[in-house]
Amino acid sequence: MSPNFPYKYAEALLNQFDEFPLALTDSKLKIIWFNRQFKNASGKRIIKDKLLSDLFGDNVIKPSDILTGRTPTDIELEQGENILSVIPLLKGKNTYGYLCKLKPNKPAAQGGKLNSNQDPFQTELQSILQLIVKEKSIGVLIEEVLIRSVNLGKASFGIAALISTGSNEYFYFDPQNLLKNKREAEREIDSNFIFISKWLNVNKRSLIGLDAYENIGFNLAKALKSKFLLITPCHFEDKLLAVILLGRNESKFLQLEIQQIEQFASLLGFAISSTRARELTAALEARLYQSQKLETIGKLSSGMAHDFNNLLSSIFGSLNLLRKRVPEAENVSRLLDNIENCSIRARDLTKGLLSFGKPTAKRKELVKSNLIIEELSKVVNQTFSKKIEFFCSVDEPIFDILGNATEIYQVLLNLCVNAKEAIKGKGTIKLSAKNVTIDEQLLFKHPQLEKGNYVCFSVSDTGTGISEENIQKIFDPYFSTKQKDTGSGLGLYVTFGIVKSHGGTIEVSSKINQGTTFDVYLPAYEPVKTEKQIKSDKIIMLADDEVMLRDLLAELLESNGYEVIKVSSGFEALKVLTEEIKVDLIIMDHNMPEMTGLECIAKIRALKIDVPVILSTGSLQVENKDDLIKNGVTTVLPKPYEFESMLETIQNLIG
Repeated sequence: MSPNFPYKYAEALLNQFDEFPLALTDSKLKIIWFNRQFKNASGKRIIKDKLLSDLFGDNVIKPSDILTGRTPTDIELEQGENILSVIPLLKGKNTYGYLCKLKPNKPAAQGGKLNSNQDPFQTELQSILQLIVKEKSIGVLIEEVLIRSVNLGKASFGIAALISTGSNEYFYFDPQNLLKNKREAEREIDSNFIFISKWLNVNKRSLIGLDAYENIGFNLAKALKSKFLLITPCHFEDKLLAVILLGRNESKFLQLEIQQIEQFASLLGFAISSTRARELTAALEARLYQSQKLETIGKLSSGMAHDFNNLLSSIFGSLNLLRKRVPEAENVSRLLDNIENCSIRARDLTKGLLSFGKPTAKRKELVKSNLIIEELSKVVNQTFSKKIEFFCSVDEPIFDILGNATEIYQVLLNLCVNAKEAIKGKGTIKLSAKNVTIDEQLLFKHPQLEKGNYVCFSVSDTGTGISEENIQKIFDPYFSTKQKDTGSGLGLYVTFGIVKSHGGTIEVSSKINQGTTFDVYLPAYEPVKTEKQIKSDKIIMLADDEVMLRDLLAELLESNGYEVIKVSSGFEALKVLTEEIKVDLIIMDHNMPEMTGLECIAKIRALKIDVPVILSTGSLQVENKDDLIKNGVTTVLPKPYEFESMLETIQNLIG
């Protein structure tokens, strides 16, 4: 049999019809499946993998007659008690197998050898089986079964309701156009469905609604103007998947007609279940593939990032040394600034790759205020209407900020978008950044801030302004003065939360028809400044397998007064620490050969060595705080290094 033939589906289908002696054969008439009734009727003890001719005789079964046929054939068996009906299962022009059914013998028109006549039910059963083999659309299957059910049941119209979690989906076959208002029909079915579905689930058989007799289907029959309404459930594995409704007025449904339609309904229930299963399998496979792809990319990115961040750390370290050694000159400083800005962009790109496919906690980092304003100005100039004039100004030099660059950028962009939407026609937006020092005199104006240096970002517009009543509510959750579905960007409540998480505040002033100004205050980052480095008695062990980065970092630390012991592996670090050499601090690279940084730190703690340990890493795979604490990590330092931040961390740990 061809591997394309869906044998398992056919087997599941035929198991629904235990009352008939049924069997399946391949294209060469070899039996591949049978039910108990068929085996008993054949009179043989073993029939699996037997040819039909082995069971019923070569002189009765002529394979050539059947194999060349394209229509069902009835074969009268020698014993004369049964007729073997052989139905070809087709897909296109190919025959993949045969459905065999034994039925009681009836007088044949010509003494009974081969008879091409077949009752309508058998013909429709065969066509539905063929449809299930090749058709993938539930809608097409329902429509085809509905048409056949109406024809076999001699009904005036047919309705099929596909049951779903939302609302039922309806299909119609109404050749006489008796259902004038289909929406009304659907409402009637929905309103009666809860009671009818319970009855169908309990009884597992058809319900007949009579408009002249008050039973559970009475109201629905009356609403659909049918004297006789046949309501047939489509069950599969005790689950109601659809309902077929057939209406007629001339005469009641015969028991044989009901049985045949119930068999169609069973086929439809199986078809719906198998089609949904295939669709679900395809969707799950697609999601699994996407998940695996993201995981693969994440692992690849993480591996690349370690080496890339080591290179960036070397660049940042070299820049730090160059600024100390090269005489200040405008052309040299401009080149150094350009190298630093490009390196920062490369660092941000690396972080974007590391977070691809894996959500990560947002880390605070050194943010260049002037770069944020510069990037934002480009976006505003390129995307805002030319009717709006845009002005930008930044104090020089401007303080840096310790925070999340993406969130700060989103806050300022959102304020600019709000300013644009407040302007009707022509107008002006001004974006500025300046240094502000909050002292005793200014503290009463900004009670939410503490003393210290801040960067004040301001966004001003000449728009419609905000009323005094609304200005008290603009930072409340879900409050908005915009029309529904017209707003964009972050809400001011979210904006306020981001600013607050950075230790700052946001203030607003506005006048109706004159404009609005938002002032965002964020604490300035102030690195520890030392006029002159004093020789320290503190010893730092630096463990990193990247020679260039290790030597550069050692030089930076030594230039700040620390003694440095350099090792290239975890094993070497353990050897040094067990040779009675005492260190005050350990900086351990996470990704080293043979033994990772975490493993080495765990062994150091096992030796009862109680010194601060900084774990440096260029990947995001060691974010589990429990693992860090368990292995004895004091703090984590991400690569590429911000040397001023590193120096501040070291001084906080050991002075």
